[in-house]
Amino acid sequence: MNIYMPSMFGRLLAVLLCCVAVRAERPFFPFDNGLTDVKSVEEQAKLLKELGYDGICTRPPNCTPELLEAFDRHGVKIMASYVTLAPDPDKFPGNLEQHFMQLQGRGTLVWLGISNAKANETPAVETIRKTCDLAKKYGLEVVLYPHINFRTDTVERTAHLMKLAGRDNLGISFNVCHFLAQSPDGKLEETIQSIAPNLKLVQVSGANMIPEPKSDWNQLILPLGEGDFDMKRVFKTLDEVGYAGPVNLQCYRVPLPAKEQLNKSMNAWRKYHEQP
Repeated sequence: MNIYMPSMFGRLLAVLLCCVAVRAERPFFPFDNGLTDVKSVEEQAKLLKELGYDGICTRPPNCTPELLEAFDRHGVKIMASYVTLAPDPDKFPGNLEQHFMQLQGRGTLVWLGISNAKANETPAVETIRKTCDLAKKYGLEVVLYPHINFRTDTVERTAHLMKLAGRDNLGISFNVCHFLAQSPDGKLEETIQSIAPNLKLVQVSGANMIPEPKSDWNQLILPLGEGDFDMKRVFKTLDEVGYAGPVNLQCYRVPLPAKEQLNKSMNAWRKYHEQP
């Protein structure tokens, strides 16, 4: 008998249990673009609670006192707020502080995209720093959003800006659809691993493989579980790097009613997380 077999199985079991524990900790929540046909904030909160979502990603114009009150009442968190800014600290919006005041104490992530892919590095970095400093005043963390055609476009360029900004309340996200729109899918695992120490948010959706990277959202943004891109690769890599943070569902232009698409995605989410 091989005396090393029990210890080997013990290690494998420990790894499996660790992965299960990490998965169980990940909050799952949609972008508010998945709720465009649900006009009432009361009905939005009720639907997300009914389907089992942990929260929502809102944005400054939509984050009204009425929305906050309804979501608080139904126990649905404001997980993130999507903020897009021009790479110019002199054009920093004066009303952003009021928005951050609204979010204070909620654990909400400020999900920041910097527009204009051709902008100079220095004003982009200064805008990021200014956002982080204001967010810190209200106990908020900032997460950079890699978005095609933005100054924060590829993960690599976004991570570079993050390092230059040098703020301790600043991290980065990995967004599947924007990654596939800009990079070969074969680089997915190494890209996630490269930002793992600073990874604060992950965005997923179903997707089809496309011949070459481009912003083909009809193929790259589907309900979770649909399409021929193997999303298990993403979850496996997140398990391997020990990521237990929030996961956002991208719903941009998915041509289905909110309840139908969100229910499909939640069912797929549960299946992915039941698998060893």
